[in-house]
Amino acid sequence: MAKNCYRKFTIISLSMVLLLMSSCSQSQRKEEEYKTKKIPREVLGFYTEMEGTLPGSQPTVNSQFSNISIIAPFWYKLHDKQPGNLIDSVTVDHKRMVIESAHEKNVKVYMVVHNLFYETEEKGKQVASNILNNDKNRNVFIQNLQNEINQFKYDGINIDMENLYLKDRDSFSLLIKKLSDALHSDGKVVTVSVPANTGDSRANPWSPWFDYEKLGLYSDRLMLMTYDEHNPRTTPGSSASVNWTEATIRYALKHGVPPSKILLGIAGYGWDWDTTSSETLYSSHAMLMNRITKYKAKVIWDSRSQTPHFSYVDKKQHSHQAWFENSHSLRFKLDLVEKYNLRGIGIWRLGLEDPKYWTTIPEKIKVKK
Repeated sequence: MAKNCYRKFTIISLSMVLLLMSSCSQSQRKEEEYKTKKIPREVLGFYTEMEGTLPGSQPTVNSQFSNISIIAPFWYKLHDKQPGNLIDSVTVDHKRMVIESAHEKNVKVYMVVHNLFYETEEKGKQVASNILNNDKNRNVFIQNLQNEINQFKYDGINIDMENLYLKDRDSFSLLIKKLSDALHSDGKVVTVSVPANTGDSRANPWSPWFDYEKLGLYSDRLMLMTYDEHNPRTTPGSSASVNWTEATIRYALKHGVPPSKILLGIAGYGWDWDTTSSETLYSSHAMLMNRITKYKAKVIWDSRSQTPHFSYVDKKQHSHQAWFENSHSLRFKLDLVEKYNLRGIGIWRLGLEDPKYWTTIPEKIKVKK
């Protein structure tokens, strides 16, 4: 009797082991499939009208809408004399035309609100502070946003208050909480643009003003502005080296932002430093390619930053260094999106980028529509 029981127990035990091994094997296979499977990613493109000689964004939307999930028109800034109100830069008819056209293409539209382009940076800080530290003004602001979003049928919002007083850090987080509470009841998405932060000397000087943990909790998406590592205030260099970009992602994850909420910022533009006169020119990819042709410059690939650059001497005998992004450097950023399983990317801005972006993006990531 004891021998029979032992035999039965052994058979049952072996069966359980085989079952567990099979289950583990299936689980591992599913995990491997998940790692290799292309998960749909959001591609948000910031949208503007023409800026001087720089092209507007609409032609890109018209030709590449199948590779764009969301456009975010850069139309509204905080009113500097009426706290809580907005100043918009386009007509009602233009808003309707752009939004309706995007919706017909199955592209969502997020309203962008910023505190930039006043006479001074200080004014931008104060205009934001007037809303953040006054309950009445904040409530008026949120109500105005709700009204505008519902009137024009926006799908969500992007808050781009980049320039704040450090004392307003917590007040800004509170604004995003209250705004999310209000807009979520209408089924709208709340996104926040934040300066890149690496937690070290490479961090953007504005970045400590933003509480990543709270903003990641209250908002639906955090748009990491992972560009301008080098800019007019620095020496010439890459807009976003791959190591710096990865450090920014790791900082956000370390501070509690879920990868499913992170949009990785991608530059469409480049900077051209006139090192003789210490001036810097914000340039589209097309403008840079024209200068390469005009001055017979040679594009050099920088393996450290994984970005391209070139040098030339202009007609005034001024020396220039230009750094930019192209479809090849974009690949390294999209690899990071996949590596960290991020929600997607946010391009500043549509119309400035290398046209080959739109071949690279669908090759590297699956675009969510």
